[in-house]
Amino acid sequence: MSKYLEIAKIMIKDQIAYRFYFFLSSLSIFGQVLFAWLIWGAVFQGRDYVGGFSLQTMLLYYVISSYLFTLDEWSSAGGEVPHRIRGGSFSKFMVIPVNPLHNFLSQTIGLIGFYSIFALPIALLSWFLFDAGVLWPTFPAVIVAVLIIISGVVFMVSYHFFIGVLAFKFQDVTFFLMLQTNILHFTQGGLIPLNLLPQGVVDIMLFLPFPHVVFTPTMLLIGEMAVEEGFKYLAVILAWTVFMYALSQLTYNRLRVKYDGVGI
Repeated sequence: MSKYLEIAKIMIKDQIAYRFYFFLSSLSIFGQVLFAWLIWGAVFQGRDYVGGFSLQTMLLYYVISSYLFTLDEWSSAGGEVPHRIRGGSFSKFMVIPVNPLHNFLSQTIGLIGFYSIFALPIALLSWFLFDAGVLWPTFPAVIVAVLIIISGVVFMVSYHFFIGVLAFKFQDVTFFLMLQTNILHFTQGGLIPLNLLPQGVVDIMLFLPFPHVVFTPTMLLIGEMAVEEGFKYLAVILAWTVFMYALSQLTYNRLRVKYDGVGI
């Protein structure tokens, strides 16, 4: 465990040189909330509620969801794994005494920690400037939301690692990476709150893992989802996390024997 903690610490120290880039990236939160304010401000003209949301609650949804969605963008496994496999440098992760998936999970935790130094103040500034309402979640709701967020991070790193190691077989997985971006943004609730969709569609989507990365914890934190539902969806994301973790490890162990990297 200590070696993975050190990996996270090293990743944080390495990013200090790129702090301005992280600051600029965190501004995307402000941009998303601004866009939501412009679009939903027009939708709410003459209306107090849309889909059970007031305008302030809707903006609060985007403040939190835009922060959570950008966390997944810092998963180091998504682009680095296939890039290193194609370039022949992935071999270093095969000879050092660490689990590659755990290594990329530690790197992601370090990146998220450093990114949050900039992102959280930007999210708070967005909340203040756009008058996004008051956040009064119950303590159990906060606990369940945090557990879901943690599970979601582990799931997404495992998912990205799984897509990445497919490069052992297919060499170029750029198509998969490009295809998933917009799909993930929609299914996670990054474009619109999923409960604005037809109820049948929502019921099906909530048994998939992706909505629980962003949508579910956001709804819990803004008080639009009952804690009892949160516990149910915590079980869903935990089950998917265990499955994806096992699948990514199995896929890696089966495909790694096909690798001809530098030094192997």
